[in-house]
Amino acid sequence: MKTNYAAILSFLLILGLLYFSFYTHKPQNISGADTPLIQFSTLRAQAYVDSLAQMPHAVGMPAHQNVQDYVVKTLEKLGLEVEIQSDFAYKPGWGALSRAENIITKIPGDGTGQTLLLMSHYDSAPHTDSRGASDAGSGVAAILEIVRAHIAKGETSKNDIIILFTDAEELGLNGASVFVNKHPWAKDVDLALNFEARGSGGPSNMIVETNGGNGALIKAFSKANPSHPYANSLMYSVYKLLPNDTDSTVLRENGDIDGFFFAFIGDHFDYHTANDIPSRLDPESLEHQGRYLSALLDYFKDANLNLKADEDYVYFNLPLLKMVYYPFSFILPMLIGAWILFIVVLLYGIRKKEVSLASVGRGFLPLLIALFFAYILSLGWKLILALDPAQADILQGFPYNGYELLAGFVALMLAITFLIYYFFYRPNDAAALSFAPLFFWLLIATGVGIYLEGASFFVIPVYFGLLSVFLILRSGKPYLLLLTLLCAPALFIIAHYIKEFPVGLGLKMLVAAMMLTVLLFGLLLPVMGYYKMKAKLAILFTLVSIGAFISAYAKSDFTEERRFPNSLNYVYDADSGATFYATYNTHLDDWLKQTLGENPKIASEVYEAPGSGKYGSRFTFAKEAPKKFIAPSQAYTSKDTIIDGKRHLNFSIFPQRNVNDMVLLVSQETVFNKLSFNGQEVEARPGEAYPLADRNSNYLLSYRLTNREPLEVHLITESTTDLNFTLLDYSYDLLENPDFDLPSRPKNAMPMPFVNTDARITIQRIAF
Repeated sequence: MKTNYAAILSFLLILGLLYFSFYTHKPQNISGADTPLIQFSTLRAQAYVDSLAQMPHAVGMPAHQNVQDYVVKTLEKLGLEVEIQSDFAYKPGWGALSRAENIITKIPGDGTGQTLLLMSHYDSAPHTDSRGASDAGSGVAAILEIVRAHIAKGETSKNDIIILFTDAEELGLNGASVFVNKHPWAKDVDLALNFEARGSGGPSNMIVETNGGNGALIKAFSKANPSHPYANSLMYSVYKLLPNDTDSTVLRENGDIDGFFFAFIGDHFDYHTANDIPSRLDPESLEHQGRYLSALLDYFKDANLNLKADEDYVYFNLPLLKMVYYPFSFILPMLIGAWILFIVVLLYGIRKKEVSLASVGRGFLPLLIALFFAYILSLGWKLILALDPAQADILQGFPYNGYELLAGFVALMLAITFLIYYFFYRPNDAAALSFAPLFFWLLIATGVGIYLEGASFFVIPVYFGLLSVFLILRSGKPYLLLLTLLCAPALFIIAHYIKEFPVGLGLKMLVAAMMLTVLLFGLLLPVMGYYKMKAKLAILFTLVSIGAFISAYAKSDFTEERRFPNSLNYVYDADSGATFYATYNTHLDDWLKQTLGENPKIASEVYEAPGSGKYGSRFTFAKEAPKKFIAPSQAYTSKDTIIDGKRHLNFSIFPQRNVNDMVLLVSQETVFNKLSFNGQEVEARPGEAYPLADRNSNYLLSYRLTNREPLEVHLITESTTDLNFTLLDYSYDLLENPDFDLPSRPKNAMPMPFVNTDARITIQRIAF
């Protein structure tokens, strides 16, 4: 009974450590209206969010001006002089052109310091009815509130503080480009703090932006001592490998401005959708942003902002300790030390005859079996998509019942793993069983230490695991509570990735969650290897899994709170006269079937529409439709001549209706010696022989219009033959247009994000 009692206490302690780890990732309470005026208050910031996110306010929408006016007036009420910086910007790679209207002001320092930049963006996601409460109303509101609190203190800081609310971030980071390349204050900025969101909840991740090493930035962040730091260099390393950019990236690339950006990614199903409304914003996530701002502004307003460094640091957060960091130069010695210690502990156990090579070898079998089942179980997401294909139309990849599904899969994986080790259980065999997962973790730590240095902190739990095995071998007794405490680093460092990978990247990353579940279990074997209650725990986690899957099934339908994303467009080919309705959905709900029919044709069977936008999205289903005339744009040539064998062509495209977006296509084989859109020169990127030389499709440009400003194109090309462009015009008013008698979208549905939807689209060819 004594051993069972200790095992139960040990298991409860593991659950407690896990809970404590997740509990510390973000604040668990919010600052109220009674918070002193010299401090940040989440409730006051929430009032800003409520005002900012009343209506969708993407660039070109009527409410965009309302939000701009609100932010300007709020800053002016604080006694600040506000400037609107307006200009065009073009984002290479994205091919995004738009006018951006940045909101800029400054709180002067005492004249002896440097310049700190606080920034977020105030435009919402385009053509999805997103109100932008989280992305990035939360960032704008947090900055407005901290600026109000800072001014209320009546103190003058050493450093100047620039407040920048960029525009057109959602279109191509264009506002940040306009600021860093064209505003005179940009050259003075020494450090930038950027606040973002990719969901409506969860802890806010800190990511570093720098062209050099991150060492000085991480030290300064740690000295600022935010209350709930949530940061690790694995995310930093992964972010550097991904094509995802933020406004901070533009500042770094074009201005060599170091910075931090902060973004929460929980409830990812709300990202860029009509569900991004104030009531769905997690107040604790807004509080987290405020805590960061409070600590960092208090520190950096008077600190040395020259944080350039050559050395990179490994870093991660731990409960109580907050930030742990060390230089990359420690990685190799720590890996070598871990391998040496692994061999020493193994030889020590063999010498004491507590383990044998045969028993260690047997330890690989249950681990490999568990990893095999982890892969099989990860295919469950594909099975769910096959049974419920509507979930595939949640393009973020994380469905509304994603948390319940993830809990169900993790619990089931734990049940299977406990059952596997139940069958392999032998008394006092915990040490021998532990060598296999420790070996796997050493391989992982070595691999990332070479190819993904920021994740090399995975070697730290290995040290604690080896210490646990050594204590078992030395004493021969399972001091379970002590050994459980030695499992804490593994739980604190690894467990949250089981959640973060699928939440941030979609349930396609379920395989990573399942594998990590098994490998984390392996690090706990110095404790769990002694549990005689493995079969009972397998039953317990099976019941938890069943409960989670039942809960997930109960949330698998679409309601007014969990809306189905659907898309419907009307397309008119101005040259051929073809007209049709089309969707990007792979699953048709009842609303779409009213227009497209019960069995619509594959889109390519109706019309071979060109892929448009930076994602090259193509229609899935289509149906011929009655012809409704939609005025196409008009093109006018102002210059067309041959000079030194090269063709110089200038032309303008004028919209003939309220067009929101223009997409311009031309053969990817076209060679441009020079190219500009609305005065924005397209530069050849590093490695390119000429501008846009590396295009992998015919996509050339996406232009978001404001005030029906024409598209001006100037180019020089080697070709003296005809240039054939395809122009697509998008007007996002299909459902409101009186020429179309379409049913209203039901309350349990919303416009699909990440694609053009609810649009009247014209396609026309323009030859020069």
